[in-house]
Amino acid sequence: MFILNNVVSYSQLNLSNSRCISRKAIVKLNENKISNDKQKIENEKVFFQTSPSKYELIIPFFSILTVVGLIPFLATLLRQFWVKYTITNRRISVDSGFMGQDHVEIVYRDIKKINYITRFGGKFADIVIKLNDGTQLELRSFPDWNKNIEFIKSNCKENITIN
Repeated sequence: MFILNNVVSYSQLNLSNSRCISRKAIVKLNENKISNDKQKIENEKVFFQTSPSKYELIIPFFSILTVVGLIPFLATLLRQFWVKYTITNRRISVDSGFMGQDHVEIVYRDIKKINYITRFGGKFADIVIKLNDGTQLELRSFPDWNKNIEFIKSNCKENITIN
């Protein structure tokens, strides 16, 4: 008989009379096992947290001189306020959307490939992270991309390709 997610069974308790064990004893043993597992996990530490690069505003700012250029400038300006990238020792997360309502997180074990294209003389880059299930996460106008890609690569368990 297995109880509580197949963690503790009567046979694992080595009791001669399995009917005399109470449910509280099994719950207590299960809690001890869970607390031991939690101690093995290290704390999550933020390595890098930022919004898109400020250099992204330069060219759209000069395009304001045309009436059509106002739209790209406003879109770029709103991205500065609504997008936030966070890299920790466990995951990469992106908060975006209106007032940061959309939240995307990926863990390092799911990363298969990283592609990037530098812009504005290498000041920032557009990074595309491809995952094992075929989905992609795009980090546009990502500042300090050199050290962040190396940090991501060092945290991945497998060898990933970077182009």
